[in-house]
Amino acid sequence: MRQKKRAIEYTLEFQENAVRRTKLPGQTVASVAEDLKIPAWKLSNWIRDSKKKLERSSDLNDLVKAQREIQRLKEENEILKKAAAYFAKHLQ
Repeated sequence: MRQKKRAIEYTLEFQENAVRRTKLPGQTVASVAEDLKIPAWKLSNWIRDSKKKLERSSDLNDLVKAQREIQRLKEENEILKKAAAYFAKHLQ
């Protein structure tokens, strides 16, 4: 009976460090994978996932900024409504 090979689990810190190393000058995915003794396809997946996380993070930041701007504009609108009501009442 054959035993199944267990997949090795890598820490998030290890994965992030590996992805960072691929961005250094003169480093390739293959060379970093070989140095760390991991499959190149796995490192490529980590790089792809890292890019997706960065895109989502950027989208989330844009959303938060838009929500803050909407809230600020709502508050300004309320102030203007109150000012218009005040002047309408006192100018007659």
